[in-house]
Amino acid sequence: MVKKLLKHELIYYFRSFGLFLPIVLVIAVMARVFQCFDDSYIINQIIISSSSGMLLVSCAALLVLSSVAGIVRFYKNMFSAEGYLTFTLPVTNAEHIFVKLVAAMICEFVCLLVVLVAAAISLSGEEYTLFWQRIRYITGMLAENIGPVHMIGYTLEWVLLVLLSLASTMLLIYSCIAIGQTAKKNRIIKAIGAYFVYYIITQVVSTIVTITIMVLAMSNSLNGILQWVAFHPYATLHMGFCGMILLLTGLSAAFWAITQHIMSKKLNLE
Repeated sequence: MVKKLLKHELIYYFRSFGLFLPIVLVIAVMARVFQCFDDSYIINQIIISSSSGMLLVSCAALLVLSSVAGIVRFYKNMFSAEGYLTFTLPVTNAEHIFVKLVAAMICEFVCLLVVLVAAAISLSGEEYTLFWQRIRYITGMLAENIGPVHMIGYTLEWVLLVLLSLASTMLLIYSCIAIGQTAKKNRIIKAIGAYFVYYIITQVVSTIVTITIMVLAMSNSLNGILQWVAFHPYATLHMGFCGMILLLTGLSAAFWAITQHIMSKKLNLE
């Protein structure tokens, strides 16, 4: 059943974005063609700048819409009138959340891939070649300095960190939407309020941690740690990545638990 739900979700996203994806690529092709015009004429300069601006706006709009679509889909399918049908399916609440999250992340990934392809098309030619030459140079220099083992480790950690960042952000919004649905009136306002409460808490905690580290550093209490970091920079970076991964994993689990608890114990459909 989970596979069928995931397939249904992907079909929904494909129908929603199926037309926008080729449009962005067509705009990228047009922008590339216009760049071949002689820019010594004012009219050509206007065309080139307008096409480039149109490409930037369309790419940004596609990325924003991919995130908004996931949020709207979750709200309508779970907490609006559609929820009466959704919760009759032989699927657990955890599976509902899993399907919505995976489908939304796939949609965001596909849209991001289309944006990267559009950027590659618009930069084809000398700019494109120069860009990849610089990437290869920087990558080769890093691999030579830090070694292939650390390079592979950093790459895997960075990819996992990006995926967890996307998941935790989407789960945060899911939990705020779920909290908002516990209100009898002004549900959207309560959902926004829940997000701002989370934002304030994170800002307060980060400020306290920053002040504590500064005080300890000024009192020379961190000299031993700083010396160890200076002699082990690669290990320190690995520990930093792993720490962020654990933090995002914990936050994702907390947001998931909040959403699932409200869906199971305090469901309040429209």
